[in-house]
Amino acid sequence: MNFSFLSLPYLFGLAAALIPLVIHLSRSRRTKKMRFSTTRFFTDQFLRSYRMNRLKEIVLLLFRMALFALLAMALARPFFAPKGAIAAGGAGGKSRVAILVLDDSASMGLAENDVTLFAKAKQSANSILASLGSGDTASVILAGRRATGPEVLFPEPTGNLDDVRAAIAKRQVAALGTDLTAAITRAEELAMLARANKRSATVYVLSDLQESGWDAPTGDTARSDNADISYVFVNLKPAKTPNNRAVTAVRYAATRPRVGMPFALRPLLSLGKDDTKEATVKLFIDGAKFGEQKVERLPGNKWASPRFYHTFGETGWHGGYVEIDDESLAADNKRFFTLEIPTQTQTVSILAVNGAPSSVAHQDELFFLRFALTAAPEGQKAPFDITAIAPSEVASSELKSYPLVVLANVAELSESAVEKLEDYVDGGGKLLVFLGDRVVPDSYNRLLAGANRRQGGLLPATIRGVAPKAAGHIASIQYEHRALAAFQEPKLGSLLGPGLTFEALELDAPPQSVLMKSSNGLPLLCEKSFGKGQVLLFASTCDRDWSDFPIRPGFLVWSRSLAEYLTQSALSLQTGHRTGDIVRLATPPDDKGVLMVKKPDGTRALAMRASDGSGDFEWADTVEPGVYTVLRSDQQTQIGLFAVNLDSYESDLVYLSDGPDDETPEQRRTAVMKELKTRLGQAPFVGYIDDPSTLNEALGKSQGGFKLWDIVLLVVLMIALFEPWLANQISGRLFSKAAKPLVVPGPQAARVVETPQPISEGVR
Repeated sequence: MNFSFLSLPYLFGLAAALIPLVIHLSRSRRTKKMRFSTTRFFTDQFLRSYRMNRLKEIVLLLFRMALFALLAMALARPFFAPKGAIAAGGAGGKSRVAILVLDDSASMGLAENDVTLFAKAKQSANSILASLGSGDTASVILAGRRATGPEVLFPEPTGNLDDVRAAIAKRQVAALGTDLTAAITRAEELAMLARANKRSATVYVLSDLQESGWDAPTGDTARSDNADISYVFVNLKPAKTPNNRAVTAVRYAATRPRVGMPFALRPLLSLGKDDTKEATVKLFIDGAKFGEQKVERLPGNKWASPRFYHTFGETGWHGGYVEIDDESLAADNKRFFTLEIPTQTQTVSILAVNGAPSSVAHQDELFFLRFALTAAPEGQKAPFDITAIAPSEVASSELKSYPLVVLANVAELSESAVEKLEDYVDGGGKLLVFLGDRVVPDSYNRLLAGANRRQGGLLPATIRGVAPKAAGHIASIQYEHRALAAFQEPKLGSLLGPGLTFEALELDAPPQSVLMKSSNGLPLLCEKSFGKGQVLLFASTCDRDWSDFPIRPGFLVWSRSLAEYLTQSALSLQTGHRTGDIVRLATPPDDKGVLMVKKPDGTRALAMRASDGSGDFEWADTVEPGVYTVLRSDQQTQIGLFAVNLDSYESDLVYLSDGPDDETPEQRRTAVMKELKTRLGQAPFVGYIDDPSTLNEALGKSQGGFKLWDIVLLVVLMIALFEPWLANQISGRLFSKAAKPLVVPGPQAARVVETPQPISEGVR
């Protein structure tokens, strides 16, 4: 049967069944008192007759309890189906609504024996449609993740099942993520509309039940809005999970690439745990192949991380992708990206607080830093321009005019200057701090790193001691950081090795904030987020007092990388959008017309105006992964590019029906059913088909089921008719038909008493 004994109607039934028992126990106590007080007036023969009828009274009590319990069970409308059948709402009825949730996400493109999972889903859908009757209707909801919500093929369920079959036949697997939660929610809305029209509804979910396709479970709380909805899950998971290979992201070495400078791209790969074959990764930019690497498995069940370097020769927009060889799931073998190199180099103004100025140029604290940031090839603008001020001028300076403020060997700052810096960084400004021999550690720890300061102080570390220590050479670099990733390329001048040593102030910094560390274990470069801004702290100097670093080739690239990281936005380096997203397109200031978008397949279409009145445009046709080109109204001039990729979670082929290796099929089935009910809010009517080849058999058995509540109501009627007769029988046998004189023995003279006339059970 398809009901749960923990559901509300059955709990009410059990409670109601106790009512006759309570009444009986209460009456029994009164009867015992009466019998004790009047025993001397009744004969032993009457008492024996009374005890003989106690058994019949118990039978009567059980009948009354069953009457209450069965009536409550009938209100719950239980349905009986043969073993192996599925719970299909309305089975045995004349009119049903079948709502098919068809998973068209990318993972359904996996093939087994040259048959894709989506093809099996179509076959299962046709089997369900074949089981419907002439008065039944159907609708189809696609479970691919779309920003506009699940796609509904028939918002109004139709009785023309041939149209439904034709619509399903036309559908193909889409390069979309899975969103079963939203699709089932939409199906429940249609089911509740059917229920409002006095029709039963069944939601059929045809999917591989990928774990990543669900939102987090809502818990064990039962829902009441889906109590009359039947769910049938057909699990289309492959018999053997393949070793899928995928490119899930592309990371960059710097905030922005520059013409003539090697730019590092590092693809992130997803490889199966049992995959032992060597993988090949390729890089394509602007339609041409620029690199290929072999990726090998390392000890410890890890894979080597590939890294490509490309030197761009032209400014403007560039698009490309990284590809891995794989035959399992083609949709996630490529990861697209777009990059913009500004057409004209813009000079960025930086404010530097000089703590050790000098009239001798090479002895000035900012001499080497200024040269590194302002040097430019002949005929080109310098990337940065430095405005130097004294520490006493910080409090009166307009810091918001600069995207970056540098403190170079500043001894100490006033309270007002520190508060102004805190406001500046908290609002989105960036701060780069170099230490030196003039720094007063106590003042820094109190005003810039004090626990009582806003957000624990500006600095990511406190200073230990007052004198510099021999730090040794650079021993480790956080290459995952955008400001330092390029230094894994030897062409840029390696910072590692004993040839470059430092003296530095000793810092106490959280391990997660350290970006560079010396061979003696001292933190050299630390970072902290402060409000909307960032702070970088270098434990050594930017001049030659404590190292020869400023005269090394690597210093120029290192200082520029830090400055670019702190001053430039990384928006143009976003890997793009997910398939199914709505992409926002800003209108160029000099173009008030329309925008065209060229899709990866070469077709073009107009972008639609956003509905919020901002004047921007929106592009919603992002089902196809690839690089999209935004064109002006003349359909020729390129404005920009944006990349659209498959949701990276779709490559994570972990299924709801996966379990421990030592788990039996029945245990796994029980666990899956429990998990499905949890995700559905403890829905009472849930069927599960773990083998789609048995779907037709299960559907046939469901058609042979019957409504058990009709039989329960018939039993209730029979008990209701039989109960008064049994009550009268017990009352009639308990008392004699007429009053008879009885002689009550006693020490005194015999006296005559009369037995009472039979009375009804209720009054007694």
